[in-house]
Amino acid sequence: MTNALFTLPGFAEGRLIGLLLLILIFVLAINFMGSAKVPYIRRVPALDAIEDAVGRSTEMGKPVVCSYGCGGFDYWTIAGLSILGYVAKICAETDTRLIVPTGGSASSYIVREAAVDLVRNAYTAAGRPEAFNEDDMPFLSGEQYAYTPGYVGILVRERPGTMVMTGSHWSEAMNLAEMANAVGAVTITAGCYTSNMAALACASDYIMLGEEQPAAGAYLSRDPAQMASIRVQDIYKFIAIGTILVGLIAVNLGSDIINRLLAT
Repeated sequence: MTNALFTLPGFAEGRLIGLLLLILIFVLAINFMGSAKVPYIRRVPALDAIEDAVGRSTEMGKPVVCSYGCGGFDYWTIAGLSILGYVAKICAETDTRLIVPTGGSASSYIVREAAVDLVRNAYTAAGRPEAFNEDDMPFLSGEQYAYTPGYVGILVRERPGTMVMTGSHWSEAMNLAEMANAVGAVTITAGCYTSNMAALACASDYIMLGEEQPAAGAYLSRDPAQMASIRVQDIYKFIAIGTILVGLIAVNLGSDIINRLLAT
């Protein structure tokens, strides 16, 4: 039997199963977003680490530096913004200075405006709107490697007690984490790709691995779209694992039907 029996007219080989899975993901996401029952997401341990680290900065009278990344409104940046809002809330309640370096790419200009509103709202919700200072949210540059030395300069001058670095940080992340360590800050980071996480694990006191960052963002924001995204990813993983197991069993029984289905 050939792959031709598993393909439909008008579909390029290898695209049909991908299309069906995409439709399934779309339907599941819409279903969870519209459901009255909120998907369960456990509290990520990193949030407790952030609370402890900010508390340490408060006791030491040192500022907290928190960044949400260099990217535009992508998957990781949205999670980073949710975590920034959480850090801003704690800082506003404890009267701890918060510094938020912004910039890093051409798409970061518009994200900065959302970040400013987010931090301002956190201070207002805490009953201390007068404590918000936009000068503590400097736009360093629209270029990644002009943004990086500006960020490093803040760490050297201000010597924060805590640095929380989440969102879409790329190759500059290691420079920032190493400098935060050098000035004695508790360093909490989150990587957005595998090699990034491997490097940051060596330079951080605490790191959010893989989907811990978006899970933390969804947990904090309670945004239906973010929570649905996390839930659908879990379901997709179970489908992938199940397919692998069925394929292994089928191959050992002498059938390659799963291989041929995935090739359609």
